[in-house]
Amino acid sequence: MDTPDSTTRTSTLRTTFRRLVLGAFGCTAILVVLLVGQAVLSAIGLSSDPHGYGMFAGILLAAVLLPVALTLWLLYRSLRRRGN
Repeated sequence: MDTPDSTTRTSTLRTTFRRLVLGAFGCTAILVVLLVGQAVLSAIGLSSDPHGYGMFAGILLAAVLLPVALTLWLLYRSLRRRGN
């Protein structure tokens, strides 16, 4: 009988998890860029935000998401190093 080898299964799971982490990092990075863009547009007055809430929200949410993005990137790099 042909049964999948345990190393092949582990390798496939690791590759899937690594790609999932990379995708999460990409989504987080795009969200940070959009939030910083919103904050900049609100700060220079090009958005229709008369009270400036977009600037504060963009800065605060980007500050919260930056450590998440950094952690995901470092996790991806460590998974990639272990795979080689």
